Amino acid sequence: MPFIDLPTWLLSLLLAPFGLVMGSFGNVLIHRLPQEEPADRNVVTKASHCPGCKAKIKPWHNVPLLGWLWLRGRCAACGWKIPVRYPLVELLAGLLFAASPWLFPFGTLIWFKGLLCGFALIVLFFTDFTEMMLPDALQFPLMALGVLLTLPQVLRPEALVQIWTGGGALVQALAFHNGLQPAPAWAGFEPAVTWQASLIGLAVGYGVPALMNQIYKAIRKTDGLGMGDFKMLAWLGAFWGWAPMLGILFLGAGLGAAVGVPLMLMRKGDGQTMLPFGCFLALAAPLVVFFGRALWLGYLGWVG
Repeated sequence: MPFIDLPTWLLSLLLAPFGLVMGSFGNVLIHRLPQEEPADRNVVTKASHCPGCKAKIKPWHNVPLLGWLWLRGRCAACGWKIPVRYPLVELLAGLLFAASPWLFPFGTLIWFKGLLCGFALIVLFFTDFTEMMLPDALQFPLMALGVLLTLPQVLRPEALVQIWTGGGALVQALAFHNGLQPAPAWAGFEPAVTWQASLIGLAVGYGVPALMNQIYKAIRKTDGLGMGDFKMLAWLGAFWGWAPMLGILFLGAGLGAAVGVPLMLMRKGDGQTMLPFGCFLALAAPLVVFFGRALWLGYLGWVG
C-alpha cells in the first residue's frame, strides 16, 4: 500500500493529531470510568462537561492542548481549575502516535498492538494515580483483545510474517520463535505471541500476584495488592506472553519499592503506605517489552 510506504517522519506528522484527539478521549476515560454511577461512566453519548459546574464544554474549548492554553487552565463558565493532567495526557498520546511508526512497522498488527497497549497504559497510569483504581470496564476488554490478536497466526499461519511484522528485522524474531534460526540478540521482545503463550500469560498474570497477595495477607493480615493490579498483569500477559509479564511484575515491584521504602522511612509508618502499583506496572511495561532480554542478561551478569 503506498500510504504505508510514506517516509517515517511524514507518518509521524500525520499520526500526531490523531494521538492528540485520542488523548482528549483518554481524559474522558480517566475521569468517567472510576465513577460509581453507571450514567456517569457513559463515554459514548454523554457530552463533555466541566466536572466543577457541569456546564457543557464548547467545541472550540475542547481542542486538544490549544483549548487548555486558550482557557489558561480554567473553565470558561465557572473558573474551575482544569488539572494539568488534561494537556499532559493529550501530549503523551500525541507523542505515542507520532513515535509509533519509528518503533513498529506501520500498518501491521504489531504496530496496532503496541499503539493500543501504550494508550491503555497512559489511561490506567492516570486512573490509578488520581483515583487509586484500575477500571474493569477497560481491563476486561484488553484481556480479550490480547488473546484475539493471536488469531491471525491460528487462522493463516503461512501469512503471519507479513500480517504481523511487515517483514524486516521482526521477521528474524518470528523465525526464532518458530525454531527456524537462533535467537537474535534482542529476543526478549516477543512480537509474535502464540495463542498458548497469550492464554498462559493471562492465567499466570492473574494467578501469580493473587498467590503472592494471599501469602502477604497471611503474614500481614491485609492485602498487599489490589484486584485491579491482578487484572492489569493478566491483560499484559495476554498481550506479550507470560515471560515478559513476569518481567513487568518484578520490575514494577522494584520501582514500587524504590519509591515506597523511602516514603515509609520518611513517614516512620508501619509499612501500610498505599501506593498506586498500576503506575509502576505501566512504567515497567515498555521497558520490558523493548529491553527485557538486555535487562535479564544484565541482571544475570550482576549476580554473577
